[in-house]
Amino acid sequence: MITVTILAFDYVLASALTGINDLFNLAGVSWNKYHQLPVDKRFQVQIASWQKKPIYTMNDVIISPHCAISDTMDSDIFLVPSIAGDIDKTLAQNPELIAFLRHLKASDAMIGSNSTGSFFLAEAGLLDGKSATTHWASAEQFSQRYPNVSLNSEQHITHDGNILCDSGGMAWFDLGLYLIELFCDHETAQGTARSFVLETGRTTQLTYSPLIAKKYHNDKTVKAVQEWLESHHSQTIAIGEVSQQFGVSNRTLIRRFKEATQITPSEYLQAIRIDAASKLLVQSNQHIDEITHAVGYSDISSFTKLFKRKTGLSPSNYRARYKANLL
Repeated sequence: MITVTILAFDYVLASALTGINDLFNLAGVSWNKYHQLPVDKRFQVQIASWQKKPIYTMNDVIISPHCAISDTMDSDIFLVPSIAGDIDKTLAQNPELIAFLRHLKASDAMIGSNSTGSFFLAEAGLLDGKSATTHWASAEQFSQRYPNVSLNSEQHITHDGNILCDSGGMAWFDLGLYLIELFCDHETAQGTARSFVLETGRTTQLTYSPLIAKKYHNDKTVKAVQEWLESHHSQTIAIGEVSQQFGVSNRTLIRRFKEATQITPSEYLQAIRIDAASKLLVQSNQHIDEITHAVGYSDISSFTKLFKRKTGLSPSNYRARYKANLL
């Protein structure tokens, strides 16, 4: 039996704690029962807290843990669910959990985080020099606090060595299915997904987030360039001409822009255009070729490939999925 320990703390997102508990407990169980097959339970799941203290979730649901975190060192998988409260305050209130995670650095166990739970892994030093993701709304805070972590906030799941991160509060099921396939097999993961009626294969969180805010910095020139790009994204734009317009060299603008936002001006413009196209696909009935030109692109084929690479869906599939949700 594969042992999974969910490391709980006050102000945790309740569904991230209990949902993944259900997912692992029913892997090899629900699908088999539905099809009159022998039950093949694969995981033993336990919720642990510091000194086995009751956990007060963000919605005041009280969880009684199975054990203390000090009794879980032999687990095969450790999971840190999403922080639903103030991140800085939650980290400050849980030094024991952070210390425990530091001890896991030498462990061979798989260690995963859901959404902002990645802050705990980073605070413990487990993500130094590694690739990670977190919730899009906390990406700026994360990258500023942990400069030694290679944050890829567009990715839905990152897997670097024995460390995994997922991107959103409800992405625990993606992480759970990923681990079920990793520790069991594809059939068990697919059966579990179908039992829960879950979508599989998501790779990016851009389909769920607006343009990630990149304005939490103090460079007034860069902010002015950002605002100009947002207002003129439908036009043909040469970044070299933009730099001249704002009185800096092209090289200086790129350097300062990346220092302030972690991306280049061209990447920022691209993100604006993808976001604008996403809104037009859902909120209008314009043809895809019209939308392509409306957001500043001339080549429909190139735009379609770019859109799919950034959102995980083709423009037509994006429209079909999200426009239907508005009806």
